[in-house]
Amino acid sequence: MAEKWSREKLLEVSGAFMLSRILITAAELDLFSKLETGPRTAENLSEKEGWDLRGLRILMDALAATGFLARSSGGEYGLPHELADMLAADREESVLPMILHRGRMWESWSHLTEIVRTGKNPNPMGADSRSKEEMESFIGAMHVVGKMMADTIAKSVDLTRYTRLLDVGGGPGTYTMAFLNRAPQMSATLFDLPDVAEMARRRLERNGFLHRVDLAEGDFRTDDLPTGYDLVLLSAIVHMNSREGNRALFRKAYQALEPGGTILVRDHFLDESRTHPRDGAVFAVNMLTATRAGNSYMYTEIREDLEACGFVDVRLIREGTKMDQLVSAVKEQAG
Repeated sequence: MAEKWSREKLLEVSGAFMLSRILITAAELDLFSKLETGPRTAENLSEKEGWDLRGLRILMDALAATGFLARSSGGEYGLPHELADMLAADREESVLPMILHRGRMWESWSHLTEIVRTGKNPNPMGADSRSKEEMESFIGAMHVVGKMMADTIAKSVDLTRYTRLLDVGGGPGTYTMAFLNRAPQMSATLFDLPDVAEMARRRLERNGFLHRVDLAEGDFRTDDLPTGYDLVLLSAIVHMNSREGNRALFRKAYQALEPGGTILVRDHFLDESRTHPRDGAVFAVNMLTATRAGNSYMYTEIREDLEACGFVDVRLIREGTKMDQLVSAVKEQAG
């Protein structure tokens, strides 16, 4: 159902960037982590970090006014206890990596008008364009936002007949772990870029799954996938590609599967109007600003592309509105 707009709501949306920018800047300064050990004055922080006192005080007052920080009567600023787990860098449940990733999105979204006018993206956010620190932040962000959904997705699939999973572009290993947790008979291979595979290795080891996972380094855009699997997972991958790129990847997944094996594709899948789910339509704009050819695709497009690559029994097996839709398809048995 479409939003009902008023003058007040329109103005609220047009100004929503201000609070986002305040939070992102605090994250980029790692301000919350610096206050985790105890309250500090603006003067103390300014002197220690070499930051401008006027700018820092204005920023911290705004953070206190909105509840991101607490300010004492003596002029000290502290991180509220209830926000420490979410905003300090060293906490397992911190959303700081995603906030930092949104800072990079801020840059790419700033080109939206130019992209729509010209059809050219001056600054696509591919892996090739990220520094190691930015890649760490992005992969960390994917783990933070993916943990709860990964378990939900794994729970929605009957995994009892599968023994070998290939997680293509598996990132931090969040979905690999969720599937293995639900299927004790299963082993897995996580396929991703070398730097990302190393990040996944560390997380898998910390969580006790490394002995069940092989790490395969490569780029699914240019490299073949390992073979011999009965389940291939493409989680939040297809939106990065053109349809031609997806067909190329589906063909590689087809070769990776044993006959009778299944491919699972998790993403936003739009209806025929291309306006539902709403988050999928908005996410397509993110792909417009962040990639050269990515998009949110209609389910009918995904089905057509899977079938063109030889898959059968293509089904939308999970509905959703938060990139939690799931499509399955099967590689036919030989003979």
